[in-house]
Parts: sequence; C-alpha cells; structure tokens
Amino acid sequence: MPQLDFTIVFSQIFWLFVIFTTFYTILTHFFLPKFLISIKSRKQIVDLNYTKVLESQKKMTDRQNLIQSNLINGLSSVRNSINSSWFSILKTNQNINLASVDERIGSVIFNTTKYCGAELLSYIFLYPKALNLK
Repeated sequence: MPQLDFTIVFSQIFWLFVIFTTFYTILTHFFLPKFLISIKSRKQIVDLNYTKVLESQKKMTDRQNLIQSNLINGLSSVRNSINSSWFSILKTNQNINLASVDERIGSVIFNTTKYCGAELLSYIFLYPKALNLK
C-alpha cells in the first residue's frame, strides 16, 4: 500500500511540521498583537463609558434627591401655612375671601410653571404600558 510507505510518510510529517511552525509563528508574531491591541482598546472604551454612565447616574440621583427634598420642604411649609390660616379663620369665624385665595393659587401655579416647569418635568418618569418591558 503506497499510503503506508515509509519514504512517503516521513516527508509528509516533515512538511506538516514545517508548515505548521511557519503558520504558527506568523500568526503569533504578526496577527495576534494586532488582535490583542484591538481587544484592549475596546475594553478600555467600555470601561470608560461605564464610569461615565455611573457618574451621570450619581449626578442624576443627587439632583433628584435635592429636588425631592426641596419639594417636601415646600409642601410641608405650605401645609403648615394652610393649616394655621384655616384654623385661625375657623376660630375667628371670619368670611373667607375666595377671590384672594384663587389669586394666590393662580400666582403659585403661574410661577411654578414659569420658573420650574421644564426642570421639574424632566425629572418625572412616565412608564406607559406599551413600553413596559418588565
């Protein structure tokens, strides 16, 4: 059988090792460093983007906490002032001037939408049913 002839097998094994070693050296010395550089640069980009996302999330949560504390303080002061004014009105049995109350509420709504509308609206999260992916 010519496939098992010793003269042919040794030459085939020799050329197999020669071709394999040259192919291996070419890959490890020329192509592998380029692949490693691209992988490292991609990893650095991903890490940098991840840190930027964490920083922006921290800033956003800090702003949300600040706005929430300001709203809570404002609402508690409004509640206290309303409670004190209603109790004083009820104790003295005075007639309530609804026009002045409406005027004050209108000015508060106007100033809130004029000065804080866009900022407050940017922090309101809406979760519609169509986009609920949970």
